[in-house]
Amino acid sequence: MKTKFIKVPIGYRKKLLITVMRAFIFLCCMATFGLGGNNGFSQNTKIVIKADAELSVEEVFDLIKEQTDHPFIYRSDLFINAPKVRVKKGKINAGDLLRKSLSFGDFEYKFSEDGSILLNKKAVKLIEQTQQVITGLVSDTFGNPLPGATVTIKGDETKGAQTDFDGNYSIEVSNAQVVLVFRYLGFVTKEIRVGNQTKIDVVLEEDAQSLAEVVLVGYGTQKREEVTAAITSVDVSELQKIPTADIATSLQGQVAGVNVSVASGAPGSDPVIRVRGLGTIGNNNPLFVIDGIPGDLSYVNPADIANISILKDASAATIYGSRASNGVVIVTTKRGKKGEPKVTVNSYLSTHAITNNISVANRNQHDQIKLEAYNNAGVTPAPYLTNGMDYADSDWVGAYLNNAFEQKHDIGISGGSEKMAYNFSSGYFENTGTVINTDFNRLNTRLNMDFKLLGDKLKVSPGIGYTRENTRDIFEPIGGGNASFSPFLSIYSQLPHKAIYDPNSVNGFATPADGLGSENPIGVGELTDRTNQNDYLQFNLSATLEIVDGLTYQFQYGANVENTHFSFFLPTYNFGPQSTNEDPFLSETRTRTNDWTLNNTVNFRKAFGSHDLDVLLGVSREKSEFRSVGGSNNTLASDQLLALSAGIGDESAFGFNSTNTLQSYFGRLNYDYNNRYYVQTSVRRDGSSRFGADNKYGTFYSVSLGWALHNEAFFDSGLVSQLKPRFSYGTLGNQLIGEHLFLARIGSGGQQLNYPFGEGVSQNVLVGAIANSLPTPDIQWEETATTNIGVDLALLNNRIKATFDYFMSKTTDMLVSVPIPASSGITSFPLTNGGNLENKGWGLSLNYSSDSAKDFTFDVSANISTSKNKVTKLGVANESFTDGFIEFNNFPTTRTEVGGEIGRFYLFQADGIFQSQAEVDAHGIQPDAAPGDLRFADVNGDSVLGDDDKKYMGSGLPDFEYGITFNAKYKNFDASLFFQGTQGNKIYNGVKMWLYRTDRNNMSSDLLNAWTPENSGSNIPRNAFGDPNNNIRPSSYFLEDGSYLRLKNIQIGYTLPEDVTSKVKLSRARVYITANNLFTITNYSGFDPGLGNGGTFTRGVDRGFYPLTKSFIFGVNLSM
Repeated sequence: MKTKFIKVPIGYRKKLLITVMRAFIFLCCMATFGLGGNNGFSQNTKIVIKADAELSVEEVFDLIKEQTDHPFIYRSDLFINAPKVRVKKGKINAGDLLRKSLSFGDFEYKFSEDGSILLNKKAVKLIEQTQQVITGLVSDTFGNPLPGATVTIKGDETKGAQTDFDGNYSIEVSNAQVVLVFRYLGFVTKEIRVGNQTKIDVVLEEDAQSLAEVVLVGYGTQKREEVTAAITSVDVSELQKIPTADIATSLQGQVAGVNVSVASGAPGSDPVIRVRGLGTIGNNNPLFVIDGIPGDLSYVNPADIANISILKDASAATIYGSRASNGVVIVTTKRGKKGEPKVTVNSYLSTHAITNNISVANRNQHDQIKLEAYNNAGVTPAPYLTNGMDYADSDWVGAYLNNAFEQKHDIGISGGSEKMAYNFSSGYFENTGTVINTDFNRLNTRLNMDFKLLGDKLKVSPGIGYTRENTRDIFEPIGGGNASFSPFLSIYSQLPHKAIYDPNSVNGFATPADGLGSENPIGVGELTDRTNQNDYLQFNLSATLEIVDGLTYQFQYGANVENTHFSFFLPTYNFGPQSTNEDPFLSETRTRTNDWTLNNTVNFRKAFGSHDLDVLLGVSREKSEFRSVGGSNNTLASDQLLALSAGIGDESAFGFNSTNTLQSYFGRLNYDYNNRYYVQTSVRRDGSSRFGADNKYGTFYSVSLGWALHNEAFFDSGLVSQLKPRFSYGTLGNQLIGEHLFLARIGSGGQQLNYPFGEGVSQNVLVGAIANSLPTPDIQWEETATTNIGVDLALLNNRIKATFDYFMSKTTDMLVSVPIPASSGITSFPLTNGGNLENKGWGLSLNYSSDSAKDFTFDVSANISTSKNKVTKLGVANESFTDGFIEFNNFPTTRTEVGGEIGRFYLFQADGIFQSQAEVDAHGIQPDAAPGDLRFADVNGDSVLGDDDKKYMGSGLPDFEYGITFNAKYKNFDASLFFQGTQGNKIYNGVKMWLYRTDRNNMSSDLLNAWTPENSGSNIPRNAFGDPNNNIRPSSYFLEDGSYLRLKNIQIGYTLPEDVTSKVKLSRARVYITANNLFTITNYSGFDPGLGNGGTFTRGVDRGFYPLTKSFIFGVNLSM
């Protein structure tokens, strides 16, 4: 079944844009809901509480009067001996605060005409026979009581009660049909009908959205209302709805300004993540910080993740200095809480198939196309074409692809006491791969613990995680430079006349018949064993000591140890003269990476009246050691002896070692005046071993400002619950280059370096050495300065939320290569600080949440973002970089030079198809063309078709990208939809270019509709063997619109009722079905528009990668 809609009506772009913008307009228009005239006291008016305190009832009245201008009128003896009210620093609805202060007795209030609030004792009423008292306990999922939780009667919010410090409550109800509403800040509201119950104990679940109000920042956390930088907190529960082995893949389309593309659909492959586009021509990967320690997110089980924050601007990331120039992704893993042991089990099974396939010719179609191509070129056809029925009619593509099976199983156990808490988890993931001889499996185990010592003054938190991954894969030409050769292009271009299998052969695979050439790529692929085994150990230990009130010291040590074992075995086979391996070959490589980090920080946080001060000072040291060793033998004694020592042929050995260190000093100052004015400054000084003695240290700084307008006394709006403009400016560095480039590198060995020494037969051959790179002691840090202007807006008591950010960044002193003539003996070009780059863009996020107290609830969120870069300096003489090669170093498609984006497509302009010889002659610059060939434009008008006629035609970066999420819940049912897409990006279809070549073995079935005099309306050039006109040259003909809209995920779930789960000792049981990548609307004719080359200069170049898949999933979530 096709899930990809290729043919889209003309005007698709405009319609798609209109559709997306309608979604955003819809969200904005939600602001008009629920508006009405109300000039009186608003119970949703926010009352700002500057510090934790115990207030008398009269002090509460004074606080409300001060911030709402509503005076209170009551008898002077009404509140004598009234208990004090505990309040916490922050904001609370005026109505909630008033009810809380009056909860100890039966009071009522009403408004006079002048706005005064009149307070009186309620009149005593006779209790009817049907009234009853309901009591109970309100607690969280770990059994902890929730003091201060509100219990009200649905439909009559004036009648209610609050839980005491032990979580107990008591409330009178009039009849059995009454519905009680239980609320607690940070937890999901729950409703229960009274019925014949007199005791109702309630367990409230944490609300992920409310918990997200605490934001992860560098070396700590902040309340959302205090944030002045461009930081996005990600709802992890939304990401976990998309079953995947790597949670980074689930970020695609979820966060404005964060671009996630999939370089390969192979199981276990890592996505390419870019925060706010491209900021340098070098390494653009963000920094990942896991539980406070830099690490590799791909090794972390998605089920173990508790929180994710993405630091997008310099003011947020400066605290991480030179490692943060491309953004920071901060992740914390789950930890235990006080309570009885809680067990969770999450499991799913799924099937996978590629999202879209490409049709190639069968035997008869191939012969028809090939004969036409030979005839058009005047070449004698190959003999096999005249008697095609004598050969096989193999489906190479069908034999190469499978339907894959995937499974994932996770178990977690958590709990704790007053002094100790723990969280243990273990998970298994497996995907069998949609391509033969590929698969991936992973085992994860993690244990986090927390201990409270010294009367709770000291908290010690060790954590350890272990991951083992096993991968069987194929080589893919991802990245820039030499493109090598895609195995997919080899399979799709195989002659259908060649048999694949031969049960009578030694290995079960067929050798091509005479005249059909060599090679059986499926046979070679099945016989070859290409495996990776990775072991990853993450350990961290933190200790936090409260020295005095408000002053804490934290020590943190983290170590990441990665061991890898790569093995490549090629047995003996003979599939023809050009596809033969006479002796077994074995190559093995082992690597070990040790990374350790040591942080020491001191934090002082104190409130002085209306002034809040938060100061952080720290020192950090990091060290990374890499070691590799490997060897190979090209003649093993037997296919069964897979050991290098079993070889009898040429042996080779190699090794590589490197070490780099980083020493840093940093500080941060946060200041807040009266919950209105926020200032944050950060500074960090990094010293890196990658630079020479005079340039080892770099200093980076930032400042950010925020103004909480909604907390101003003059700003009183029942509509706007938050309005906070923000501004920031900061600098960051980049030290992601090779080690010790400031020194010359010495190379040894090789015939050009070995020389004889001595005389006659006694002379010895000595190994020579040469400096093959120049020292560059003057290279220094790249530096990026970023300005960010943003605003946070919330309406209707936070029911509608919006965040907008605009950024501008300038990177100076980019490290670029300087070409050196090969005659110098220099084989590695030196680096110099010779490049500058500008990058700017914006991002918008919107969210609407319905009333959570109703049976049917829903929320809609959307985001859209864009970024555009421009190179302003490149090298000593403004050189240009050519890349985007399709086959080895042939057919370049991109170019980077001053004045434009990185990696723009630079191609010939295809200008239709010649319809007659007269048109060919009139054009005059394509002497080998004939009717039916592509016409290429003479762009510079010099009557010669050459490289100067190429022109820039966009890039692989989209004009904008977006995501839309819809969640709904009705009683025990829940459902979600997630759409994701891009607009305006280009893709060079290298697969199409390859399969349109009639000099290859097999071709695209599209060529059945190629131009002929009888089919002159075709847009496919004529079939001509040898391609005399060079129709396949890099041109706009193979450049396609890569825009798409995809239903990324749809999920429907059902949570079993508590009266059912309680019978089997479960606290919660949910089943769900999910479909991923269900359909895609696009004009792109290749495998999938979501496959993006991971290279900086090659984004959007499709060389034929492992295809993406669509999947259907069934899963269960259990808690006990």
